[in-house]
Parts: sequence; C-alpha cells; structure tokens
Amino acid sequence: AMNRDVKHVFKAFVKALATRGSIHEGQAILKGKFSRNQLEEVLKGYIEEYVKCPVCKRPDTRIVKEEDFFFIVCDACGAKSSARKV
Repeated sequence: AMNRDVKHVFKAFVKALATRGSIHEGQAILKGKFSRNQLEEVLKGYIEEYVKCPVCKRPDTRIVKEEDFFFIVCDACGAKSSARKV
C-alpha cells in the first residue's frame, strides 16, 4: 500500500529500534521485545520521512535512486525532494 520495497522499510525499522532481524517468508522478524506503540511510532516516522510528499503531503510517491542519491518523487504534484539514506 505504501509502494515501498519491503527491504527498505525493514531496514528503517531495524535502525530505528537499534536491533537486528530478518525477513522470513514475507514476515519481518525483529530480535527483542517491542510494544505495539513503539512499532506504530516507527511506522509513522517512516511514512513522514519516506512516503508523504514534503510539498503536498500526499502519499502518492515513489523513491528513485539517481547515481548515489535518493529522491522522493510525487506522482500527484510532480515534486522531487531528496531523501536520506536509511
């Protein structure tokens, strides 16, 4: 639904929660014990940083890599904004 690579989202979770993990049969497995609230906060942060367009705030975006840089390209308004590496 977010139009993002599962590995990209997983990498953001691992980094934000300072843990290790793996993806097995389509499910993310994180080492440690985390509350639902913690996971929701990480997901909200990911959406703000890598899904929502910084210009129009719509989620109709995609991540594009050009050379060694990442950009969030909005299909709704056409904006192109730089994105931090996860």
